[in-house]
Amino acid sequence: MTTEIGPLAPPLAAASSDLPADVALALDEPAVPQMGLVEAAGIPFATRTWGDPGQPPILLVHGVTASSRVWWRIGPALAAGLGACVVAVDQAAHGFTGHWRGHHRFADNAGDLVAFVDAARLARADIRVVGHSWGGMTAAALPGAGFVPATLVLLDPPAIPAAAIAAMLDDPIERHYDDLDEAITALGRLHPTWAFGDVLAKAEALTQFDEPAVRSILTGNGDWDGGLAGLSDPAAGGVPTWLVRGDPAAGGLVPDDAAVRIAERIGFDHVITIAGGAHGPMRQPPEATALALLRALA
Repeated sequence: MTTEIGPLAPPLAAASSDLPADVALALDEPAVPQMGLVEAAGIPFATRTWGDPGQPPILLVHGVTASSRVWWRIGPALAAGLGACVVAVDQAAHGFTGHWRGHHRFADNAGDLVAFVDAARLARADIRVVGHSWGGMTAAALPGAGFVPATLVLLDPPAIPAAAIAAMLDDPIERHYDDLDEAITALGRLHPTWAFGDVLAKAEALTQFDEPAVRSILTGNGDWDGGLAGLSDPAAGGVPTWLVRGDPAAGGLVPDDAAVRIAERIGFDHVITIAGGAHGPMRQPPEATALALLRALA
């Protein structure tokens, strides 16, 4: 049985039967994305896209040591459930993008992402943005960097001290691998309950990221505040913003006290906790994560 966490709503649980049929099907049988490349700010941003390009866009921004492939189920599910064109981007120094320019600060990285949005012709009044972890910290800084989305969703943006975030450098799930098969074997052993698609997405990303870039991101931003500093910028004041967090008891990185601080800015009704959700809830549990994002982006 779940209980309310102070003024926060009880955690959200969901099964496939709780989802619209087209969303459940998209999670079970994800569509293959269209691959793309967009040059912006001197960076060739690689992309994965699902849905009709003529529909309102949703931009998905992954976390550190991941890539756009992490959205392999959530991307097509959102495209199906919202009738949207969903674009997932490989951030600098990650995935197929590479081309690190030393912009480890959230605001500077957000500036590069704004350049991508402009070059990709996504700078529409109806664009919605979802950022996970480092992607969430970057997304929170987008209004201050001059890009104001119609809706902003922060998916488990870490709210933990600098020492804790830097400890990721020693985490076996975050270290660099030179061999994809070795990474798949290691991740499969560490996370036997993950779907193979999640293992493959993470393993591939671990062979692609730039190690010095990741080190500077994890050690050069001080304490991570769940995006609160970015949301405190006056430019973010009118942006409908949601916090979708994992369950702290299951590995989520937004503790209750931090969630309350963020809720005081964005509204308690805009905070969703995913029951049993880890820091990467798009992996476990994908059904509740899809439902939470559908609610936030509707």
